[in-house]
Amino acid sequence: MNRKKVTSTDVARKAGVSQSTVSMILNKKYNVSFSRETVERVECAAKELGYENEKKHSKTRISMRGTIFVICPNLTNPYYFSLLQGIEKTAQKNKYDVFLCNTRRNYQTEKKYLRKIEKLNPSGIIYTCSPSFPEIVQKLSEKIPVVHIGEKNAVQGIDTVELNSEKIGHMLAEYLLRLGHKKVAFLSTPLTKRQSARRARIKGFCQAFEEAGYGDGVYVKSLPKEADVLFQEIDMEYKTGYELTGKILLEVPDLTAIVGSNDMVALGIRDALLHRHYKIPEEVSVLGCDNLLISGIHGIDLTTVEHFTGKKGEDACQVLIEKIEEKELKKGKQTGEMIHHIEYEPRLVIRGSSGYPKKL
Repeated sequence: MNRKKVTSTDVARKAGVSQSTVSMILNKKYNVSFSRETVERVECAAKELGYENEKKHSKTRISMRGTIFVICPNLTNPYYFSLLQGIEKTAQKNKYDVFLCNTRRNYQTEKKYLRKIEKLNPSGIIYTCSPSFPEIVQKLSEKIPVVHIGEKNAVQGIDTVELNSEKIGHMLAEYLLRLGHKKVAFLSTPLTKRQSARRARIKGFCQAFEEAGYGDGVYVKSLPKEADVLFQEIDMEYKTGYELTGKILLEVPDLTAIVGSNDMVALGIRDALLHRHYKIPEEVSVLGCDNLLISGIHGIDLTTVEHFTGKKGEDACQVLIEKIEEKELKKGKQTGEMIHHIEYEPRLVIRGSSGYPKKL
């Protein structure tokens, strides 16, 4: 026969006090002053009756199963909206929720999110950029499935949907060389260590010009590394293109083409040229990368590179879900095996912002 569970009400009745008094004394919450006699009487009654305090002595680990955390460096560039749309499309189809962590390129914010994610224990994590703390992410991936959307080999041992920006840079350069451009500029946001995609894009671009024998005709200009923290503002990439264009034109006035590290930078380049009464592309060609929706609008017509951003988001989420399901089948144990390593073939989108160089 099961013994009836002793409650705080039973202790209160035996000790001759109220139930709230029992609760405060046994939980050590002395909001009011109790006499020593009252405290002893309550503790003795509880002991005699075999009362077990219901207060939890340790916190139960929170679990956000069914939720995918997405780490994003900013929401000022439509590129990341395209990624997120693809991720959410696949997540919702598979009954997963998406929780967005916008780091705003702040190191401490990113580290704080990583610590919270470990405690919250979600089903999985998608990184839409190169992690600032790859060693933390690698360790976290031993407990929680992680997929990275970013540059090739940016994080070792983690499933990756690759950008291969070096190939993109090479493609842009080859196109300009075919048209006959020999003196060009490449403008970029800060080239910090974590911005591997930007650096790879420039590397591929410069390499193609060097191979063609025109390496001295490439002028690379970027904001200082210290300015990376400023990219929390909504128009910083556009401003980068605009401001650097003014500077590079003073230094190299006879440029025939200017390339932006992405479409937002290229749009800033475009406006800076137009405000200085340059004709595009008759006097200066302008190129970008990402093929944002705005880039194809009539009147902008930006030549750029399509690398299937939305599809990358979908595939990254699908890879993650497969990793999650594999982990559940193996009762929570991570295998450490690579499941997918996906790379897309970029495609040049030629529009009205580029053409043959002006005749000098």
